[in-house]
Amino acid sequence: MKRALVLLAAAAVLAAVPDPARAQGADDGLRIGLRLGAYFPSDADVSDRFGDVIPLVGIARAVAPSPGSFALFPNLEISGARSGSDRFLIIPLTLVGEYQLPVTGVAVPFVRAEGGVAYYDYRMRIDSATVARGREFGPAAAVEAGVGVTRHLRASARYRIFQSYDGFDFSGLELNAVIGALRIF
Repeated sequence: MKRALVLLAAAAVLAAVPDPARAQGADDGLRIGLRLGAYFPSDADVSDRFGDVIPLVGIARAVAPSPGSFALFPNLEISGARSGSDRFLIIPLTLVGEYQLPVTGVAVPFVRAEGGVAYYDYRMRIDSATVARGREFGPAAAVEAGVGVTRHLRASARYRIFQSYDGFDFSGLELNAVIGALRIF
């Protein structure tokens, strides 16, 4: 485990180094990166079951810094957790609007908002005789602010707004870092 963390940290440092051979602002296709983060549920019942901090690991669109630009793009993510017999899985498909502030320097701050639909799959024991479960489609949204350093490194804070089902609100704060950038096309 320790070796894997050291390798991951080394890969993150190498991925964050800018490529001087590439022209700044050049659009060279869709890129994805490794997303590492933490989710802090706002609902006490959800955090009691899964913990105050739920680790997030996944992939995310890697956006190159481009000061003063605005972009619209689709976003698909998967979030979830399991603890004993309780579990939840949320798969939001949203349309994102991202604006990168017109600043000069190494770091480019950005803000973004997203909205769309999500698939909710959950099973939570309410008491010894009652289990809340559902497989539903419902609304999903988020607001986010962060900073992009290179196309290989960005960090942000995002508040996720999810539908509440059976008294469980899956909304919460996320702290994320996207590292690396693998070109897809």
